[in-house]
Amino acid sequence: MNRSLIPVASILVLAIPVVLRAQSSTDSGTFVLLRARDTVAVEQFSRGPTNLEGALALRNAKKTSERYSAVIAPDATLPLIEVTIREGVDSGARKAKIVQRARVIFKQDSAAVDEVGDAGLMTRVFGTEAGAVPYLNLSFALLEQAVRRARATPGGSSVSFFNLGGGQTLSAKLSPLGADSLKLDIGDIRFDLRVDSAGRVLGGRIPVPDVVVYRK
Repeated sequence: MNRSLIPVASILVLAIPVVLRAQSSTDSGTFVLLRARDTVAVEQFSRGPTNLEGALALRNAKKTSERYSAVIAPDATLPLIEVTIREGVDSGARKAKIVQRARVIFKQDSAAVDEVGDAGLMTRVFGTEAGAVPYLNLSFALLEQAVRRARATPGGSSVSFFNLGGGQTLSAKLSPLGADSLKLDIGDIRFDLRVDSAGRVLGGRIPVPDVVVYRK
C-alpha cells in the first residue's frame, strides 16, 4: 500500500465509534493506546476460528479510521486481508470519506496487492517471506496474531511481518520478559507485551515513544 507508517507523534485528536460485523466469535476486545494522559488510538476487534476483523481509530487531525478483515489459516497466518482507510466521521447523511481500499493476498513468498485510491486501481506484487503476518501501525490485534503465528512454528522465537504501509518485509524477534510477558522487536521498534497461555495480548507498552496499551 502506498501509505507510509503513521508516526505516533503525528496522531492528535478523536475516537471514532465503530461497529464490527456480527460473526461467530471466540474472542473480542478493545485496545486503548495512551501517551501520557492522551488517547493515541482505539482498536476494536473480533476474532473467530477463521477470520479476524477490526477497526483502528486514530486520534489525529484527519480523524482517520482503518478497518480490516482477514482470513485466518490453520497455521495462524493471514492469507488474505482487506483494509479500508477513511477520514472524517459518519454524521447523519454525511459519511466519512474513503481515501484508500486495498486487498492483499499472500501466496508462498509473494504478496499481491490490489489498491484503489486517488490514482484508480493499481495491482502490484511484492516479494515477502512465507507465513509473513500483515503489519498495520498501532494495531495490537495484528500483533497478537503474530504472537499466535510464532507459537505455531518450531522454536517460536521469530516471525516475519509484511508492512501494509509500504510493502517491506521485516523480521521480528520474540524474547521472554517473564512468565506472562514478552518482548517483540521489529527493527528498531520494541513492544513489551503481556500475554496469556493462549497467546492473547492483555496489554503492553511501546517504550519509545512511551505509549501504554490497555485491553478492555
